[in-house]
Amino acid sequence: MMPMTEEFYDEEEELGCFRFNPSEEELILDYLLPKLGFHQPNTIYLLEDRDNIYAKEPWRLNHTENDIFEPNEWFYFVKRTNRKVKGWKATGELKDVVSKKTGEVIGKKRNLRFYVEGDESKTSGWTMREYSSIGNQNQRLCHLKGP
Repeated sequence: MMPMTEEFYDEEEELGCFRFNPSEEELILDYLLPKLGFHQPNTIYLLEDRDNIYAKEPWRLNHTENDIFEPNEWFYFVKRTNRKVKGWKATGELKDVVSKKTGEVIGKKRNLRFYVEGDESKTSGWTMREYSSIGNQNQRLCHLKGP
């Protein structure tokens, strides 16, 4: 077994050895379902709860930087509001997230884009993917990406 040295740790820090890059299945099974109490929690502490990310422009949300996320990328737990929100528009249909292990539908996903002042001709460069479980459509795990 190789001894752990200070040089080894310095090299690991420079490499930035861990990035948060879960699959859609992992987001639902390992983060969203434990948040809802359906599975034993593991590392849900990585993701923040936010009150209503739909109420403000995404660049005004006071995002917390986290070195394990890619630059301009955030993940939040959010209670979904069903009212129409100015600026965020769905870019496609609500789609199933299917488990590769079981072939079962384990959740839903929706892609959204933020338009400046609600004008669909002026995109802001901000996108969001909302994930929800089959059993609870109100609690969402949102993946935001900035320009």
